[in-house]
Amino acid sequence: MYKTHLRKCSFTKGTQAAEKIDQRFYKEVFPVLLEKTTYLDDFPINIRIAKVTEYPIHYHLDVDFIYVLKGEIYLKNVCHHYHLKEGDVFTNSGHEIHGLTATDEENVVAIIQVSNRFFTQYFPSLMKACFMTYINNDTPGKLDILQKMLLHILLDYSKRSFNYKSNCIDQMIEVIKYLNQHYNLFAFDDQVVVNFKNDNPVIVERISRIINYVYANHASKITLEELAEREHLSTYYISHLIRDYIGINFQEFLCFARVEMSEILLLETDRKISVIARDVGFSTTAYYDKFFSKWFGHSPLEHRELYMPHILSDARPARYELLSDNQALSLIRQCLSAVSDQEKSASVVNRFHHNVDVNPKMPPVMKVHPVLEVVITPEDYEIMGEGLFHLLHDLAAARVILTFRQGDSETTTTLIEERLTFNGYEVSAVCDNGLYFGTSAGNDSIAAAIQIFRTYFTAKENILHCRLRDQGEASRVLKGAPSCITSDLVPKPSFYAYRLLKNMKGELLCWGKYYYVIKNDVYEKASYTLVVLHYNDDIQHLPLRSAGVYETNDIINSFKDELHIDFRIPVPSGQYIIAEYALSNANSIFAHMSQLGFPKSSPLPEAWFHMLNTEPQAQVSVESVEDELNVSSTIKGAGIHIIVVEKVGGNA
Repeated sequence: MYKTHLRKCSFTKGTQAAEKIDQRFYKEVFPVLLEKTTYLDDFPINIRIAKVTEYPIHYHLDVDFIYVLKGEIYLKNVCHHYHLKEGDVFTNSGHEIHGLTATDEENVVAIIQVSNRFFTQYFPSLMKACFMTYINNDTPGKLDILQKMLLHILLDYSKRSFNYKSNCIDQMIEVIKYLNQHYNLFAFDDQVVVNFKNDNPVIVERISRIINYVYANHASKITLEELAEREHLSTYYISHLIRDYIGINFQEFLCFARVEMSEILLLETDRKISVIARDVGFSTTAYYDKFFSKWFGHSPLEHRELYMPHILSDARPARYELLSDNQALSLIRQCLSAVSDQEKSASVVNRFHHNVDVNPKMPPVMKVHPVLEVVITPEDYEIMGEGLFHLLHDLAAARVILTFRQGDSETTTTLIEERLTFNGYEVSAVCDNGLYFGTSAGNDSIAAAIQIFRTYFTAKENILHCRLRDQGEASRVLKGAPSCITSDLVPKPSFYAYRLLKNMKGELLCWGKYYYVIKNDVYEKASYTLVVLHYNDDIQHLPLRSAGVYETNDIINSFKDELHIDFRIPVPSGQYIIAEYALSNANSIFAHMSQLGFPKSSPLPEAWFHMLNTEPQAQVSVESVEDELNVSSTIKGAGIHIIVVEKVGGNA
């Protein structure tokens, strides 16, 4: 599969002898060989998944990947021509002139460009990297891992799932780490550049230093004695080291580096051949011509004439057809399945994928119009003051039950009741009989939020009942009570569950174990709310039984399954706003306390404690849609994903 086929592709040599090209031609119409990559929306990765007819030769300053997802394609990279087949991954480092040409077989190629400027903050030596991922007779396993890492980036990007940009960046950091570990060197196999095969860290580090030094100083006079002195080795030993591990001798490698670096000057400028030879380090033009012909198969002047017409330009643009998101997703999943089938051991993580086709004309399952009934106490008013009324407004509470105990101030209770009535709430004042309600650490975690959504949609009753605040001393953060906020006023996941629910008004069109589709009550607009829950039976039952913090923490953290749901909804063509909200256990007050070892009291000063972020993550985008809206949701571990889509303008 990985055997190199040397062909000139469409870049075939002309039949006429090379002639001197008029210098005025270069000055007037010389194309720009450097392709400048634009990274949109502060996203330092540029991805295209396409059927490629031709991508004329060019170079850029950033690293990019050519990943053949389907079929085959010819690749020119510097002086070599590769016949890439399905599954091959080729990495172009900066300043390498390359181009793609289709074969007779249909292809789909993922072109992934990576901003060196962004990722050098994590990898300062990235600009000097010489990644080579093309391998002859690869040892099973190493390339499979790289394929899988890149496919997951492509999957997240194509699905535009929640927080996909951050996920892709994090995954690309891992890819570069992996490249540095396994692919940051090259060697020669019968005059073809391939991946360097040696796992000895001492050898790898030494060869890496030699290669980087030669490329950085190729225009200067470098000798074997100089290299030997730098590496504290004898000239005899370093000579054999280079020959044995790089595949050619020192002088050949130095001349190859000079020839490679000369190609940009040859095709991007109108300098004379003699000047280019001198600029890249050759003592004579004849010497330059000799080594250039050895690697490229023709003279520098012939190369200029041959490849000038094949440079990427306005006159010769890249010709490719981008795949739709649906086509890309389908192919990426096929490739992931193929790679996963090659793995020797099964993954401990279960992955579930569902397709949901929504029919907007189907009869509704139920009306969605949550009405929230909130239980408060005089203690809440004493602690929160006017903030109590702001919080009730934020929750959009319709009814308030004011519970009081013997000994509570009648004046305060009456004042609270009057204020609530004046603000338009339906109020009931009830004496607290002191009946005990069960506690569970699950009430402080994401499990409670999941249970709130499940209870609302499965009970098919619009009334929601909740306690506002944990009672008692504020210093004890987690009490396991079924309330929205802690005693010291930090919102729990259940608080955000009620806030998300309060905005849902419409008709429930369809539902399953992990999802609910609501057609929103929005006049003359196509508008939907998609609710996705991910949990298992243990998490579902946590709030319903007495569970401690450590047991709850173990149950939630051990649940690592992944859920993928693709929704397809026929809608009028136009632009749609897509707002997404993700609620997980990761930034909940329960997770914060877990990181601190579940202390009995808060170890942080109050001002700092209240700056802990517990809110859902959110993102919003605008997409152009034709006839069908495709929305994807991905949740890893326990969590809730809310997606609100609404057409810009009217005409539902």
